[in-house]
Amino acid sequence: MTPYVEQSNPQLKVYISVVHQLKDMIQRDRLTSGDRLPSERELSDRLGVGRSSVREAFRALELLGLIETRHGEGTFLRDFRDHRLVELLGMFILQNGQAENDVVEMKDWVESASFNRLFLSGKDGIEHLFDTIHAGFNKGEISTFTHFKSKLIKASGNRLAYKVWLVLHDFDTEGKKEILPLSEELIYDVKNALLTGNMEFIRAICTASDQ
Repeated sequence: MTPYVEQSNPQLKVYISVVHQLKDMIQRDRLTSGDRLPSERELSDRLGVGRSSVREAFRALELLGLIETRHGEGTFLRDFRDHRLVELLGMFILQNGQAENDVVEMKDWVESASFNRLFLSGKDGIEHLFDTIHAGFNKGEISTFTHFKSKLIKASGNRLAYKVWLVLHDFDTEGKKEILPLSEELIYDVKNALLTGNMEFIRAICTASDQ
């Protein structure tokens, strides 16, 4: 079945709509981790949809680890920080022979986008970030290039991209090898490259570190 056929499926559209409505309801009612969600029947009446659509929405949210169903008690909201979306993504991309190349390519995309976001954050933001990095390096808290790179990606501000990168890095066995030693000079060079927008230099350094 092609994606276009799937998108034209009315049942699929309804259950996706229910997922969005549930998210709005959770925010509106200020529900937090551990709070009980309304039952399928209550939600069906409240949202004006069939119970089967509510059930499918619950299945999707439970698969992602956003809710949990306790037998005889009901359905409860889980801590969103514990959801398994990134892990599911990682498992999915490893299901075919193209997996290794996919991992490396996706990892490069995330890194490039993160470095571009850092450049766009401006001089003050970059200076402040590297003050923190230099302090961590001098204390021995940042001792590898991978750790340095992870700090940069996290600082770019997209939390999902950062989590995806961490999972991809775990799967990238070659990328986990520390080839390029971290030094004060290297940190300084990367900082200057970010300040001037020299993304080619940064990508070359990251590629060299993963060889």
